[in-house]
Amino acid sequence: MALLELIYTSFAEAQNDTDDVQNILASSERNNVASNITGLLLFDGARYIQILEGESQDVERLFMTISKDPRHHSLELLHKGPILERSFETWRMAYEALPKGLLSDLAENMAVYSLEQDGEPLGVDESFGAKLNGMFMDAIAAE
Repeated sequence: MALLELIYTSFAEAQNDTDDVQNILASSERNNVASNITGLLLFDGARYIQILEGESQDVERLFMTISKDPRHHSLELLHKGPILERSFETWRMAYEALPKGLLSDLAENMAVYSLEQDGEPLGVDESFGAKLNGMFMDAIAAE
């Protein structure tokens, strides 16, 4: 089966609502195990960026569910493409809280970079997930 990496951005319905983030993480832990989905959730108090990776049909199904979730609005698909291997293999849903406003530039850069992709599966060092996983691990090590 083909692995898919899907990245979207959305805005939180309730600004700075940590309860929503905790609920999203709890449901991700519970549901992603059953669907064998891994990924990363970034939140800056206003905007989410989430990377989902797994079997194509499972990731697509989850994205449809997320797109109907009232905790998100102005949802925008930033990137969707095949990958050769997972970047977050051991994370059902890694999470990092970031300073407010930080994700706007990241979302814009991801969308531009995605337009440049040719549709070939991205290698472990080429995927968005690999790049963000490195940043995420650096952030954990710095704490």
